[in-house]
Amino acid sequence: MKRIIVVIFIMLFHSANAQTENDISIFHRLLIFNSQNELMVVKIENADFWVTPGLYQTKEQTIREGLDSIASSYGINIKELQLKGTFILKRELNGKNSTSLRNIYTAKIKDGVDQRPNGIEEINWLPLKKAMKKITFPHINSMIKSIMANPDKVWGGTLLQYKENDKWKTKVLEEFYTI
Repeated sequence: MKRIIVVIFIMLFHSANAQTENDISIFHRLLIFNSQNELMVVKIENADFWVTPGLYQTKEQTIREGLDSIASSYGINIKELQLKGTFILKRELNGKNSTSLRNIYTAKIKDGVDQRPNGIEEINWLPLKKAMKKITFPHINSMIKSIMANPDKVWGGTLLQYKENDKWKTKVLEEFYTI
């Protein structure tokens, strides 16, 4: 009888936590490099945020369709697409906590001409070090730094993003490791 109660308790606990797990969003970040090995960084419209292109996963498209749609929204086609990292990002902001899975891919431009999609104010192609100085969020730079230091590996880890004195900060909660 004790076993049955324990099994029922575990099943109830798991189903209660399943709703929380559904709140985890999946974000795909695309590090796009041109033929001069410069990284695309973009300024979000009506905000002072510089990032690399990305999108939240939807049920309507596959990962590849989503990554291709990012590239096509910028007027380019990509090649040599590679998964380089899969990270957990925990966010604490204004008393709210959230968690997302961040998949980081690298790609090179196959062809096309830059265009600015809706929501993007400016596009810059910069050498990696300059691009990282321009990027607003330290968690993005932490992931890029790890990936670019060892580009033949796929990385994982957990980061915390928060604001302190109105400035974005990042804390590594789980040291990066190869997958």
